[in-house]
Amino acid sequence: MSLLGELKRRNVFRVAGVYAVVGWLLVQVSASLEEAVGLPEWFDGLVVSLLAIGFPIALIFAWAFELTSDGIKRTSTVDADDSITTKTGSKLDIVLVLALILFAGAMLAPGLLNPDRLPGLASDAVAEASIAVLPFADLSPAGDQEYFADGISEELLNVLAKVSGMKVAGRTSSFAFKGRNEDLREIGRVLDVAHILEGSVRSQGDKVRVTAQLIQVSDGFHLWSETYDGDLNDIFAVQDDIAAEILIAMKAQLNVEEAQQLAPVQRTDVTAYGLFLEARDLIFTRDPKNMERALELLNKAIEIDPAYAPAYASRAKVLTLLSDRPGSYGTLPSGETLLRARSDVEKALELDAELSDAYAVQGLINSDTGRSDFAITSLRRAIELNPNSLDARNWLALALANDGRLRDVAAQLKALTDIDPLYRPGVNNAILYSLDIGDRDTARSIGERYIANTQDVTEKTLTEAELLARLDGKIGESIALRETVPELSINSLDNANLRGSYGDLGILDEYKGSAKTLPVFEPWMRLQRRDVQGAIDLAEAAIEKAPDFMVGHSVYIGVLFETAEDQRLVDYFEAEYRGSLEEYATRLRPGVNADPPPYLELAVALRNTGNQAMHEEAMRRMRFAIDIFRAGGDVSSARDLSEARYWAIWGDREKALQLLEQAFNKRTILDVFEFTSRAYESLRDEARFWQLREANLKRVNEEREILGYAPLTLAFYSGFDLTLKVLPPAA
Repeated sequence: MSLLGELKRRNVFRVAGVYAVVGWLLVQVSASLEEAVGLPEWFDGLVVSLLAIGFPIALIFAWAFELTSDGIKRTSTVDADDSITTKTGSKLDIVLVLALILFAGAMLAPGLLNPDRLPGLASDAVAEASIAVLPFADLSPAGDQEYFADGISEELLNVLAKVSGMKVAGRTSSFAFKGRNEDLREIGRVLDVAHILEGSVRSQGDKVRVTAQLIQVSDGFHLWSETYDGDLNDIFAVQDDIAAEILIAMKAQLNVEEAQQLAPVQRTDVTAYGLFLEARDLIFTRDPKNMERALELLNKAIEIDPAYAPAYASRAKVLTLLSDRPGSYGTLPSGETLLRARSDVEKALELDAELSDAYAVQGLINSDTGRSDFAITSLRRAIELNPNSLDARNWLALALANDGRLRDVAAQLKALTDIDPLYRPGVNNAILYSLDIGDRDTARSIGERYIANTQDVTEKTLTEAELLARLDGKIGESIALRETVPELSINSLDNANLRGSYGDLGILDEYKGSAKTLPVFEPWMRLQRRDVQGAIDLAEAAIEKAPDFMVGHSVYIGVLFETAEDQRLVDYFEAEYRGSLEEYATRLRPGVNADPPPYLELAVALRNTGNQAMHEEAMRRMRFAIDIFRAGGDVSSARDLSEARYWAIWGDREKALQLLEQAFNKRTILDVFEFTSRAYESLRDEARFWQLREANLKRVNEEREILGYAPLTLAFYSGFDLTLKVLPPAA
């Protein structure tokens, strides 16, 4: 018999396989025991050495000796008839299979070998390289340096976010633990990180002491700690030193690569810096009064240091957020704030061409003015410069939505909420766009995770109300829950959502906050009250105040369409867009809620004024836009309604009715005014249209009853027959 055959007969190969797999498992167990019970660091190394020495001995033993029914004998003395190597080999095969199963289980679930490892934490090398920067405690005698301590924390967070392979928890979620004496394990669980950086700042006069410590979540072990004393004017150098020390510690412990080049914290006058930090904290609240105060502070900071780029970028951000644009929180005229914000962005980038915040706001402005491609470019650059820029990630998702890429949008927002699960703008949008692509489970899990972990009662309540309305179709319960929030706690954006929910139920006047809505939506409110001229006047006024604000133009087009002002709409099209559908499309790029440009409204006006060729081109463009959104994953009831309007205007009544029914069957309560739209003129003699309208009215009345409002009757619609061309049902 050949040597290879003899090795096989004597089970040498089987012994080698069993030894290798079982040895690997013993090494893993020894490493876990070393950490769990505090054995010396050399223990696992000793085990590896002993196993290595034993391997050739085991092979020699398998070759030289054989297990027989009479015990262990030298192989050379065993007759072939007495040999039981075949039976022994079968038993070794079983042992090998069991060992391989344990090996596979250990590879798939490494956490099982370490009982001290928390679920969801540090399951691999990437997860180990994760950190949350908690807000540093203000230990100053007067306790008035909180914003300064927060500023140091955030600067460190931004520096660490640039390290290759490092996961850094977002600012909102990390700062949610300010003042909360939470167990480190709980913080690690919520933020899904393996390490925490915490510290304190003590400032008195022109002296400052900063203490920082890097802690391992699983066992509370301090990997590194340091105290820095210096002048306030040296605070920037202190921040640079802390960041560098942390990187050294984490590189040594976790094999994390350093960033190619960590840019030092930008220097400025210490007083201007303090004003900037205080303003930045106020902006994060998204509270209008806080942001108005932030604007004042930033103006002062820029007066002190006209060359401090971050102050210009933050001022551009707060100006945009305080405007009356949809998605913002204030009432400043968009036309004015847009120009001022754009000027500040240009100044910031002139001073610092690599300032992430400036590119982020530039992207938001580009998106608002219909420049979707430019917006995406700016926002990607912002994220490249600061991977933890929450605003940039959120605004990038919205810019992608403008191109109908809803699957990409949902993925971007899911990534954002993984970084920062308590960033409410990202949470709200993640819920919305997950639902748009039909991913109800993700929408619910993101919302419920936020509700479970936020300490802000107002935000918790508003998010619960959002889930009730969007996931469960319980509009009445949602409104009732939102009404428990004090009015002063609700910003104009949340109030506009509340008003919209009331409007869906045909409740126009008798509710809290009626005067605190976004001006751009007022024309629709007037139209619902059947004040046709008032609606047109308000829409025109909005354009005059903000000619570059594309949403205002879209509202004006919609109002002219619904009031059958076809010639006026065509005249506007020729004057404003030079009669060019290309210019119309370019300037009126998709805006809020990923709506395409208002092609249908213009198409009807063109047809009714005799321009059939351009009517068909507008319809073709609308069809293409619908297909883009569908290809991007949009299965929402809103897209069903958009497509239903298209087919109703095109003349395919069956498809239009099918889509209306499809939207209704998704348990969406259609806006009670949806059936008043002029787009459905071709369906007015269809029994299914009136039956669907009646069924929707019944659903609306069920929600009205929850709120204590009397039911609407079909006569509710009779006032729209002259202005909106919707006839009441036949007797």
